[in-house]
Formats: sequence, C-alpha cells, structure tokens
Amino acid sequence: MKFYNHKNINYLAKYIPKSSGVFVIIDKNVTEYFPKNRIFHFIPIDANERNKSLEYVYGIYEALMGFGADRDCFIIGVGGGITTDLAGFVASTYKRGVRFGFVPTTLLAQVDAAIGGKNGVNFSGYKNMIGTINQPEWIYLTPAFLWSLDERVFREGVAEMVKTFMIFDKESYNSAVALASVFKNKNAAAWQEKELRRLIVLCGEMKMMLVVEDEKDRGNRRLLNLGHTFAHAMEKCAADKGADWLHGEAVSVGMMIAAKVAERLSLCSEKFVNTLRDDLLMASLPVSCPFTPTQLFSAIKADKKRSGESICLILPKTIGRVIKKNIELKELQKVLKEINL
Repeated sequence: MKFYNHKNINYLAKYIPKSSGVFVIIDKNVTEYFPKNRIFHFIPIDANERNKSLEYVYGIYEALMGFGADRDCFIIGVGGGITTDLAGFVASTYKRGVRFGFVPTTLLAQVDAAIGGKNGVNFSGYKNMIGTINQPEWIYLTPAFLWSLDERVFREGVAEMVKTFMIFDKESYNSAVALASVFKNKNAAAWQEKELRRLIVLCGEMKMMLVVEDEKDRGNRRLLNLGHTFAHAMEKCAADKGADWLHGEAVSVGMMIAAKVAERLSLCSEKFVNTLRDDLLMASLPVSCPFTPTQLFSAIKADKKRSGESICLILPKTIGRVIKKNIELKELQKVLKEINL
C-alpha cells in the first residue's frame, strides 16, 4: 500500500491502474469536488452510520452489477471513514475481491479510518462487527477536501491524530496539539496548511508501521485501539438514545477515560491525566462522558476485544508510551464506578 500526497486532486488519474472499468463509490456530499472523467462510473452513497450495514452494501453490489463490473475492475472509495469502510468492504467481497484505492476526504479518514485495511459494517448497533482486513493499493492524500468540512467534523480528525502521536512520539503529539489550538480550517495560513500536510503523512506512516508488523490485529497493532474500547461503547450508548456523537469526539473522551483508568491502576500519574485533559480542551475536543458507568459497561461487554471474562485495554503511561493491559470485566466495572467519567 502506498501514500500519494498532493496539494489537490489533479494528479489522481496517473495512479489508476489498467482495468476493465473504474467505479467510484463516493459520498454524495463531495461529488462536486471530485473531477468528472469519462473513465469513472459513479455510485453516490448517503454516508451515515445507519447506512453502514449489510443491507446498504447489497445496493452497492446491485449498482456494480448493473454497470457490468467484473473481477478486473478497480474501485475508488471517496469520502470519510464510513465511505472508505463501505468501499473497502465491497471491494474485498464483490466477486471474491477486486482491486481498490481510497481518496479520504475528512481529516479523520486521512489520518486513521482509511489506513490499515480494516473494512466493515455495523451490526445491531455495534460498530464494525462484520468486516475484512484487506489493504487498498494506494491512498491519495490531499488537504483540498478539508476546507469544505464543518469545524466539528474537522476537529474529530484531530482526536485520531493526537491518539496516534500519543502512542508513538511526544514531539509529534505536541506539534498536533499546538496546530489544533490555532488552526482555523478554511482560513489556515500557508504554514499551517504545510504543517497539517506534514502531520497527516507522518500519522499515516506511523500507523502503517504497526499494520505492516501485525496486519491481522493480533499483537502490537492493538495499540492503535487507545481510547477505542470506551469510544465504541459511547457510540453504542449514543445510538440507543438517538444522541449525536461523532467517532473522533468519542475517541477524545475514550482517551480521557483510558487515562483515568490507568491512573486508578497506578500506571500513570495524575499530572499526566490533567495534561491530557488540558491538551484536548486546547484542541477544542470533548473530555467528559455523558453516560453512566452502568450504561458504558453494558456496551463494553459486547466489544470485539473481549475474551471470556476479561478484555484487553490499551492504557497510556505517558505521552509516547502506551501498554496492553488485560483486565477482568468485574474489575473494570468497579474502576468505572470509582472514576469521574
């Protein structure tokens, strides 16, 4: 898998391989920003969590078959994380698998969701319960789409960037927090755009280091789940209540809960927890969970990372160092009731 990093979308065509047809599964919200080319067959989708389902995938299969797409076709997923998840899943399963690439259009997708080969759909309200691990041939990165994002959607991508750098590197973490504290998206200064592009590519490269080492997510790749056990639980609680939560916002709060759990288990200091909270607030990200410990724990019990009566958590010790920690579910339930969510 390769990264192609350009200031705009104009160079995309040079990376499309020879195929029997190019099919663009694209979020309807970004169609106006994507080039119209006679080689493209467009399949616009409504990209939302409700449509991230097997039923919606069946409709995309039908569209591909209507176009006559065969096993030598090439699929491009254009959109945020929901779109790339759907496009990757479709490409990995249509006619037992066809080639594909991604053009992620949100910051969250550019630094996380489109990277790593995890493709899937939700089931019964639970995130990504059905899916594949299959790498795209390439990911085309450009900030051109980011200027169209709502500020809140842009900020949720910052959360995933901060998460990745917290795992790997204190200097990059500090750079991301500093940029997020002054970045105004559409009104970005030239140096801010340059720095953003640098951090996006660096974030992707760091994530791919773990993916190459552990593609099937059995070992150190699990470190990338920092904050996600709690984030996915919050998203399930939100879905049950019809609440409006973005994935990156849940990850931000999930990192805070992970830090508080780590402190309660004497794995990190109170100073670290306070620093993380201040940094996330500086980046205009949420830090408090609106659900009760009982609600959160009920959702955690259905997490994919549960094994019997324990679950593997990724917990921070400090910026640049996180660990895997197997914890009994009963102990986790007790800790969640003792900390301030």
